[in-house]
Amino acid sequence: MTFNGQGDQTPEDDPWGFLAEREPSDSAGPKSEDKQEETAPRERGELRATVAGPSLRKRALPTALALGAMSFTAFLTQITAASQLVTAAGPGWLLGFYALGGVGLLAMGAVQFGFIDQQARLPMIRVVMIGYGLLFAVAVMLSLASPWLLVGVGLLWLLAEQTNYLVPLLVWTLAGDEFNVAEGRKVFPWIATFGYAGQVLGLAVATVSPWLMEGLEAPLLLVLVLNPITCIVVGIWLAKSLKGTSAAHGLAKEESFRQSLDSARDFVQGVPVWRHLLLGSMFTFIAGMTLFVMYLGGVREIVGDDPATVQRVFGLVGLLACLAGWAFSVLGVGKLLEKWGIPGTLLILPIVTVVGAVLVLAGVLSEILLLVAIGMGLWLAQRWSVDRVARRAALALVPNERRARLYFLLELAPVGIGLIVGAGAAAIGVWLGLAWPVLVVIIIVALAAIQQGLLVRRDWEGSLLNWRLRRRKTNRSVAIDFDID
Repeated sequence: MTFNGQGDQTPEDDPWGFLAEREPSDSAGPKSEDKQEETAPRERGELRATVAGPSLRKRALPTALALGAMSFTAFLTQITAASQLVTAAGPGWLLGFYALGGVGLLAMGAVQFGFIDQQARLPMIRVVMIGYGLLFAVAVMLSLASPWLLVGVGLLWLLAEQTNYLVPLLVWTLAGDEFNVAEGRKVFPWIATFGYAGQVLGLAVATVSPWLMEGLEAPLLLVLVLNPITCIVVGIWLAKSLKGTSAAHGLAKEESFRQSLDSARDFVQGVPVWRHLLLGSMFTFIAGMTLFVMYLGGVREIVGDDPATVQRVFGLVGLLACLAGWAFSVLGVGKLLEKWGIPGTLLILPIVTVVGAVLVLAGVLSEILLLVAIGMGLWLAQRWSVDRVARRAALALVPNERRARLYFLLELAPVGIGLIVGAGAAAIGVWLGLAWPVLVVIIIVALAAIQQGLLVRRDWEGSLLNWRLRRRKTNRSVAIDFDID
């Protein structure tokens, strides 16, 4: 299909103006009739959004580039900081920072929870990004100073968790403010590819940077000087690029933190299936985060304490898992959602968690790195493809004014709790000097997630009739995620 580029002539005061036809040079005859027919109101606007594809991409480019840049920063930092923590710190330090990552995620999520749906987006994201940039600068300087290595690396780990989960939410919220439903169907998959591209690039740089840094005789952590620059540039440039657009505003509804919490709780209590969905998410991520810390320790046990080697392993496993997940997102997720629906698709990750835990434990006990890598890679590939799309598809059913808050409850809170509980479960294994008790914990929790998922699947169809899931019919009503047709 060929696309027209009329969007450059859009009047700023007309949110649907980018869908209008060009003014014809000759207003007589059939052209006038064509024009009249095209500008007639349409109920959903899908055709109009389709023919204006290039215009949509031009408008989406700032948020797409910001998402890609922050994905790059998050995954480069996570792999680099994890390798340093695993090799430079003992089990106590590693598990301590692992738990602190969960506490920090919950704390910052709670701060944003109370005002993300009301405040003007651009001033908020500018302050947040510049703040992260300054913190990254401090963390990198501490990491390069030998006496403060663990403090600096620990701070980098905490910042990686923040930029991996909280910052993408802000960017997607900006996109949700800018595009209506019909536009979002066309442009959100394109925006999402930038997030995947940034993730792939960050993991690729994390994989190859040890060879580069060794060749230059430079510290491994020096590559992270890119982080503060990226954050500050994105914060200033994104706010400037989107000034005057719909993304510049929140919902302009003042609420206290208590009111925001009550609003989300009212939704969950009013749609009973969401209680099971949230419990299933919590159990899934507790099991997954416990598996991840088991994987970190297992790689260190097999390859030793060399940070460069550990970083290459972490980076390569993550890179291959990301590429596999990306391919499956393009080729298979839509078919799965069509065949199994959202609740059936969400059951895949807890099942894969059990399989991955068995493979990781077998690899640790036999000291076969390939088994450890496959076990973790399976989980990451499913998490970054099938599970991610299914969760955002579920969130698309939530009204705009509550969707960001439900995102916190569905993804951020379970991950934060998972990091904390995962550290505790791994501490039991460290204390006993045995790996299999950790496997038992993972399997029990994953089975609890499967049980909740089956309840969701049983009650899902009936819940769709609940009035709380109805969208507000405005031109700016749009999902945070992208729809898979």
